Amino acid sequence: MLLWIALAHAAPAKPALLPAPAFLSDAGPWRDGTRWMVELVPGARLPDTLLKSQPRFPGRAEFSHFRVIPGSGPAPTGEGIVRAWRPFLAVPPPDSGDNGAETPDFRSEQLWLDAEYGIAASEAARFPGGDAAAITIADIEYGWEATHEDLEATGATAAWGYNTGDYAYHGTSVLGQLRATRNGAGVDGAVASGDILVISPFETAESYDVAAAILGAVDLLSPGDVLLIEQQAYAMGDYCPVEVDPGVFSAIKAATRHGIVVVEPGGNGAQDLDAAMWDGWFDRTSHDSGAVIVGGGASPLGRMETRSWYNSGSSYGARVDVQGWYDSIVTTTNGDYDGALADLYYPDQDPLRAYTESFGGTSGASPMITAVAAVAQGVHIARIGEPWEVADLRAALISTGMPQPPDQEQRVGPMPTLRTFLRMYGRP
Repeated sequence: MLLWIALAHAAPAKPALLPAPAFLSDAGPWRDGTRWMVELVPGARLPDTLLKSQPRFPGRAEFSHFRVIPGSGPAPTGEGIVRAWRPFLAVPPPDSGDNGAETPDFRSEQLWLDAEYGIAASEAARFPGGDAAAITIADIEYGWEATHEDLEATGATAAWGYNTGDYAYHGTSVLGQLRATRNGAGVDGAVASGDILVISPFETAESYDVAAAILGAVDLLSPGDVLLIEQQAYAMGDYCPVEVDPGVFSAIKAATRHGIVVVEPGGNGAQDLDAAMWDGWFDRTSHDSGAVIVGGGASPLGRMETRSWYNSGSSYGARVDVQGWYDSIVTTTNGDYDGALADLYYPDQDPLRAYTESFGGTSGASPMITAVAAVAQGVHIARIGEPWEVADLRAALISTGMPQPPDQEQRVGPMPTLRTFLRMYGRP
């Protein structure tokens, strides 16, 4: 009996202190060398070395034996400390596609932005209002990657209609041309600032109606803003401007009468808009929607003469006002078509970090003109307090553009450049 009493009152045995396993002691990457995490024996007295430490989980008494102590020196020791380790840092999630790598800088490859062959986008920074902060651009698109790394910070907003998500590569490329974030990596957008609205051509999931989308955009825009229509129609055996639809024509006319600059692709059907088969529909002298219709010209990167009509390319004729690049546009894209379009950069098949060097068609030419128009309006507002009249701006874009090579039957117009335009019209 005496032996039992002695055992019953004996001090409890101390728990064995556990060595830190290898995965805790490893001081490799993704570890914070400025703090120590400490685990104590539950209920143990706080060692003197940890009197200035902080609870790791404040307010959680059941986890009070976990402490945090700042310090870059040796691991804290003392009675009751089970183990100490350097805390882990956040690492990229599995299959994120970046593995800590940064996206390269492709801006030097964006020749469509330069002054010799492109729209001279850098000229905008030399003029008050050239950032187009006062201008809203609305883009009618089927779909787009809103969380693409170079678009997420632009604040582009789905503002009207039903977003089908179709052809997201297309909207991603167009929005990249307009407003890709200027962050020293990836690509730059041609416009530095201003709101971006994305309009769907589907009023509902089953109702495709470009005219309704245009009128929906008009309700959201103000005089001086720019509306880009990124659709084309199919008529007379091939693609052509979407205003071949009378309802669309009327909606565009309503927008331009409201003071909104409407930029409309000429379509990629190589159609002659002067041909008799159109019965004068594209005769601007008698039937003018007021839109800036954009054709496609050859870039300096191909085998054709720069700014010449691209063989089997865009529609052409007297109604085509101006041109942009029909090929070789460097911009953002996504992983559509098994990544076939992401021919410039596609790390680990991550669609949110994808870039192309081959966007084009009148779809790629039209954002170039949209950017020039937005900058022109921003500068004009800063200079005289009001935007250009739509017809006057269209005429000025035509008159200041770099000409198409002479003696070409397929007319796609000159290519606007901010260098000439702003030096002529942007000064006080």
